[in-house]
Amino acid sequence: MNNTSQNHQEEQEEADDRYRVGAVSFFNARPLIYGLDSHSRVLLQPKVPAQLGRDLDSGDIDVGLVPSIDYQTSRSDWLILPIAAIGSEGEVLTVRVFSRQPLDEIDCLACDTDSHTSVALARIIWHLRYGRSLAVKPLRAVNSEKAILLIGDKVLGQLDRWPHELDLGSAWTRLTLLPFVYAFWAVPTETEINVDVLAGILRRTCRKGMSNIDDIIERYAGQHGFDDEIARRYFADNIVFDFGARQRRGLTRFYELAYQLQLVPRQRPLRFYPSLLGGML
Repeated sequence: MNNTSQNHQEEQEEADDRYRVGAVSFFNARPLIYGLDSHSRVLLQPKVPAQLGRDLDSGDIDVGLVPSIDYQTSRSDWLILPIAAIGSEGEVLTVRVFSRQPLDEIDCLACDTDSHTSVALARIIWHLRYGRSLAVKPLRAVNSEKAILLIGDKVLGQLDRWPHELDLGSAWTRLTLLPFVYAFWAVPTETEINVDVLAGILRRTCRKGMSNIDDIIERYAGQHGFDDEIARRYFADNIVFDFGARQRRGLTRFYELAYQLQLVPRQRPLRFYPSLLGGML
């Protein structure tokens, strides 16, 4: 075997030994993946939220920071790693409906195709708040739509440009008095990886990220369209990374309502990886 072939084989063996971690590529996930891109045991794969559940089902990743609604729609069963979540309790800022007509007159919403969870959330909120069903369709062109749903970093460019706006995090908490969970770490139930080792890496990464918010803002805020002041308020006031009892109650209520409105085919109970239950943030 020549040196080139041997080096390629060694690189492939090293890659095979790494955990394939799929994570959302938005600013709100930065504290949960801080430093993972250079971790020797991790192959980080940033994706839009809507892709992560499919990748977990297909075996393309070992663990995913998956949209919470996908737990109910996935082909395979998953176990939740209760290390941290992306959530809110009140205004979330980056999950928002923009409309040219009064909100209670909206009958069809053009939805960001990156999103699964927020589409279901919007339909639930319209049912609870206005007592009506909400049709949805894929968003193709922002300027040609009467009402749109956007998530993530792209929301910032639309703030205060439409006559009517609704922050879905605020609406959910006002209606239910509960937090909302948009995404969490999950693995397939039948996984062959050492989940305890992987969970340890993710937990340490999260703690390190939480301790380095200033560095995250300095390095990444501009890339995602945030100025430093908005970024600081975003992590301080909007995004909640806890995954405790209140978050679990909010998540369960979301699943109950999604099932009642026939937005999901089943209502799977929350199933956590057993050895991690005592280590929630």
